[in-house]
Amino acid sequence: MSSHIETTKKICDLVAETFDLSVIFIDPAWKIVHESLTNRALNPLYANQKQRFFNPLQFNATNQFDYPVITKSAFSEKFIICSVYHNRSFEGTVLVGPSLPNPISDKVISGLVHDSRSFFSREEVFEYYKSIPIIETKKLINISTIIFQMFNHVLLSPKTVEEKNKMHVDLIDKIDKNELAISENLQLNRFHDRIFEKTMLEVVKGGRVDEIKNLPNKEEEESTILSKSSYIRSFKNHIITLITLASRASIEGGVHDEIAFGLHDRFILQVEELDRLDKIRLLAKEILYTFTEKVREAQNDRYSKTITICRDYIYRHLYEDISHDDIANKIMLSPKYLSALFKKEVGITVSEYIQLTKINEAKKLLAYTKTPISEICTLLSFNDQSYFTKVFKKVTGVTPKIYREKHHLLDT
Repeated sequence: MSSHIETTKKICDLVAETFDLSVIFIDPAWKIVHESLTNRALNPLYANQKQRFFNPLQFNATNQFDYPVITKSAFSEKFIICSVYHNRSFEGTVLVGPSLPNPISDKVISGLVHDSRSFFSREEVFEYYKSIPIIETKKLINISTIIFQMFNHVLLSPKTVEEKNKMHVDLIDKIDKNELAISENLQLNRFHDRIFEKTMLEVVKGGRVDEIKNLPNKEEEESTILSKSSYIRSFKNHIITLITLASRASIEGGVHDEIAFGLHDRFILQVEELDRLDKIRLLAKEILYTFTEKVREAQNDRYSKTITICRDYIYRHLYEDISHDDIANKIMLSPKYLSALFKKEVGITVSEYIQLTKINEAKKLLAYTKTPISEICTLLSFNDQSYFTKVFKKVTGVTPKIYREKHHLLDT
């Protein structure tokens, strides 16, 4: 392990001791690298499972920020999210907390217990909330500023941190409104083909421009159900839903929020100005190409040309038995140099990235097809099913069988 990671661990311990706050360091592959828990248990409402701890925070280990983010969990706790960089390379995220801006009343705690149906843990929940440090908002902003400087050697002003967090909250609010619009559309049978929706989102989020032409043309068949009064109005409603989904997928793929929302608003205005079906249909393709191309640009900007070529090669040969040495030979680099370069830029080894990419492909096959698990294992060139299951569970936390039961979108 690099000396910088070891230094990061020591800073985590120092932060925990200085501010009496628990600290967890997570790498971009969702691995918990280090914990400084200050003898404080996890919120009993998380059932003491760290993975469940991430969900109420809406935490994503791949997200990167150039300032400390102060976020509020679904259970009223405040946490500091601090991205950690070394030589401009993203190494992971430090989660600091929990704290509370004010003492929480017994009534509120009782409400959280009731909403979570954690009646058997009632006393533990009360004890937990009474043990959380009280840190008023201004002081928490100051602490987050200090923490960001300690990890990244960049000193922001507390006012800058406050303003950036306000912008972050506004953007999250806008995303939430988009999510609500999507839910309402789906409840009204808009964009009701879940398999097509999921496939489209994966293509956009992955920046896979070449695959757009292979997407089925769903617009015309869907539009007939969206409006009883106007076929064109129906078609427009469907495309507006498509825009919202594509903008969300592009943000998840790495496009800056403001760019995605700018495209979102611009395309909706364009849709409303059109009055011919053929032009709306052409615009739909342009929408998908534009959002997907923006993701590809964001991904290419994030990595050097060499690493971009490596990632592209891995994706194009997913269904083959590829290795670190194969890729090094293809791009004419020594395996040792490729290993160091890839780990520095991506944060994980080439072999780990191959495994992660193959498992993500397996997740799609499990969700969208009826292909037997044993065949998926063979298709993706795993040595045997038990090894495939072991790797799949390591990445996702569940076995392929359980994943299919939870996420399968086809009738069995």
